[in-house]
Amino acid sequence: MGLRLHVNELLKINPAPSPWPRMVVCSFATMIPLIVGTSLHQLPISIFGALFGFLLVLNDHLGTLGHRLWVITLTFLCLLAGLTLGVLTGGQKALLIPLLLALTYWLGLISTQGAELERAVLFSVFQILAGAYSPAVAKYLSLSLGYAFLGYLCVIVALSILVFVRRHNPNPFARIRETFKKSLTKEKSRHLYALSFSLAVLITLLVVDYFQMSHGYWAVGTVLIIMRPEAKASIYRIIQRFFGTLVGVLVAEMIILSVHSVWIAIPLIGFISFWGPWSLSRSYWLGSAVIVTMLLVLLDLPSIATGDLHTPLIRLQATGIGCLFGLLGVVMANPQVLWRDNPPRS
Repeated sequence: MGLRLHVNELLKINPAPSPWPRMVVCSFATMIPLIVGTSLHQLPISIFGALFGFLLVLNDHLGTLGHRLWVITLTFLCLLAGLTLGVLTGGQKALLIPLLLALTYWLGLISTQGAELERAVLFSVFQILAGAYSPAVAKYLSLSLGYAFLGYLCVIVALSILVFVRRHNPNPFARIRETFKKSLTKEKSRHLYALSFSLAVLITLLVVDYFQMSHGYWAVGTVLIIMRPEAKASIYRIIQRFFGTLVGVLVAEMIILSVHSVWIAIPLIGFISFWGPWSLSRSYWLGSAVIVTMLLVLLDLPSIATGDLHTPLIRLQATGIGCLFGLLGVVMANPQVLWRDNPPRS
């Protein structure tokens, strides 16, 4: 495949139906916690509620209403468990590292086997990292959990209303039980990938901790997102992730420099999050750009009046580091890519 074909493959926008109900729910569940938090002068803590609402919608893969509510509830419980475990193991590497290794190994086993269980576990690992490396979460844990529950309620209520208003034929879905059974596999290649995946996460965590990088756990999160069992898909995702993050950082910086009112920023965040499910269904780089833009503006809310460009640059740096270690993980999982044209002689 020539360079032009690779570039076209990386940047192409896939035709797909617009998931309008999920887009509406995503916007609603992201904004409401922020509106409540701002009204009660608890804006920094309410950001957790917005993040929970956003993530829960990303793990809604259609099906019957009962199934969707069950998956969202299970995902919510996984997020709560992850956040709590992160707070409890924060500063205790002897507990945190084995926990992360166990979960990332399991995540490697279920990778591409069923999006619902995979994303529930993935998001819970995100919350472990956030809880372990964000001191403010431990200080305001009960309040953070309250806003997280508000985000969950927003998703449940909005989704239930929209399903009744706009009925549709349920799409096929991968049952969580089936995905769990697949994780019990004895297939050697799957276990080798899971081992490489967990080692790449461990190495990234140790490096960012050693150099005390600001928000270094974002680099770990990048590795968790971009690695896939198939080498080509992983390399494509690495390039798309960095390019999408770069676009998102540039857009977020323009917004941060232009908007200095919380009450203008919150509807803008709702508008950006509205396009989150749509962008992910069209292209990975486009989805990355939209999500990064939303996250950076969201995290800048407490200092929106002055406009802090430090966080976007840290995000870009962390993504770059994560992409490099993700590439290392790809090589560990697929060493044959190093000698594809000139295999070693036995």
